[in-house]
Amino acid sequence: MSAKRKSMTSPGGSTKKQRKTIDLEMKMKIINDYEAGKKVKAIARDLELAHSTISTILKDKDRVKEAVKASTGFKAIITRQRKGLIHEMEKLLAIWFDDQIQKRMPMSLLIIQAKARSIFETLKVRKGEESTETFTASHGWFQRFCRRFNLHNQSISGEAASADIEAAEKFVDQFDEIIEKGGYRPEQIFNVDETGLFWKKMPERSYIHKEAKTMPGFKAFKDRVTLLLGGNVAGFKLKPFLIYRSENPRALKQVSKHTLPVYYCANNKAWMTQALFEDWFINCFIPLVKHYCLEKGVPFKIILLLDNARGHPQHLDDLHPDVKLVYLPKNTTATLQPVDQRAIAMFKVYYLRATFSKAVAATESDEVTLRDFWKSYNILHCIKNIESAWEGVTEKCMQGIWKKCLKVFVNNFKGFDKDEHVDVINKKIVELANVLNLDVEVKDIEELVEYIEGALTNKDLIELEAQQHLEEERMEEVQKKFTVNGLAGVFSKVKAAILELEGMDPNVERFTKVERQMNELLRCYREIYEEKKKKKKITKQTTLTGFFSKATPRNPQFEGFDD
Repeated sequence: MSAKRKSMTSPGGSTKKQRKTIDLEMKMKIINDYEAGKKVKAIARDLELAHSTISTILKDKDRVKEAVKASTGFKAIITRQRKGLIHEMEKLLAIWFDDQIQKRMPMSLLIIQAKARSIFETLKVRKGEESTETFTASHGWFQRFCRRFNLHNQSISGEAASADIEAAEKFVDQFDEIIEKGGYRPEQIFNVDETGLFWKKMPERSYIHKEAKTMPGFKAFKDRVTLLLGGNVAGFKLKPFLIYRSENPRALKQVSKHTLPVYYCANNKAWMTQALFEDWFINCFIPLVKHYCLEKGVPFKIILLLDNARGHPQHLDDLHPDVKLVYLPKNTTATLQPVDQRAIAMFKVYYLRATFSKAVAATESDEVTLRDFWKSYNILHCIKNIESAWEGVTEKCMQGIWKKCLKVFVNNFKGFDKDEHVDVINKKIVELANVLNLDVEVKDIEELVEYIEGALTNKDLIELEAQQHLEEERMEEVQKKFTVNGLAGVFSKVKAAILELEGMDPNVERFTKVERQMNELLRCYREIYEEKKKKKKITKQTTLTGFFSKATPRNPQFEGFDD
């Protein structure tokens, strides 16, 4: 998380912050990085510039490019813009690359080159006969691709990407320093992670799975939800966030989604996207954790530990001043990610146990067969079993998953053997399966729990990138609707309403509580208001600077000191 912006002047008002020179070459680097797919937040962090400065340069990119063309002393290579099928292919390949890492699937140079060529050919076919571009996926291209997308630290081999042990060890020391310096308590340190749940999938050796595979058009056993699960070092569990492919499935038509034991959301692929994650962060995570902190009597000062999955926005630091985002180094998820340290596996075996238990109960009479039960098993049943499974994951388990990631609070991690606990539940599931006359063994249950969907297809990648692009555009459009004057008008009306309430209510304590809650609810809009004001001021200053630059001949001795 970026540090809070310090005042431009000292308490005495004499010391000013040194202005950083931004010449044409740096401006073009910013524009090229952005057009290559790099996020504004990442560019600002790497160049140690303000987010607003980067945004202002990008808004003015056409004028910058024209200035570059007119500049004889500027290197031609800097003005080169990356576009075309190869550029589009690389954006999709980066998504695939991240997905492979998250799934810990094998990656070698040959596999990556083959996938790059495959994506390129798919895009070429979609474009039609007019495309004459060629692509060979050479070693040189691969090295440049890694540099462009900051993938140079990845371990590429014939096996699944091995954990970066050195980076993991350094991170544990850095994380410990952050916790100690900030004085964070176990209740204030959180972690979440996504997992796919194939909620109607049966063990592959079972007759019902074999029947399902032979039935034309029957794909229910491939039906998946994405779940975001997590909690804190103290053992508190967050309410699960569920993403399904249907906004209003038939099973939920008569059910209010607000009453569900999960936060329910949908997109057509049941994928986690940056827009969905941001929505969860603002509307689910922050209110829930605030309530939790209030109950526990601890300050709302939170660390949220995340991995670098593509669905996790890098700008979350800007959304709340009391939540610090800490990201795991790439290729350390298997080693460090707390929720990935068997908490997800525990949840999945509990889910299977709950599902098989319901099946046994439903088929106790001869009136309902296992096929009947499985055919009627719907997303509402799934959600209820998710609730039961998540309740089964104990506080000790949620404390123990932090053992590899933390140096502090280690006394909380004793007395729980997660592997032994999973083995016991697996044997119970096999017993339930035997009651249902399913031919399964413990290893079949283990394979089902550890099942990971295969690599994203080219069609998946195109759809995912298009969906993310649409959501980013939608978010930008929403931001445009917020104006300085409009927000100021809303705040004025709210203030008038609060003053009116104050005059009506003789109970000072009750009014003070309501006023505090109203101010807290409006905080996110006030932050948008302040950011809009800041951008408006910068734009005004830029316009004035441009006016005086045109009106006054430039002195050559000041060339290069471009604002």
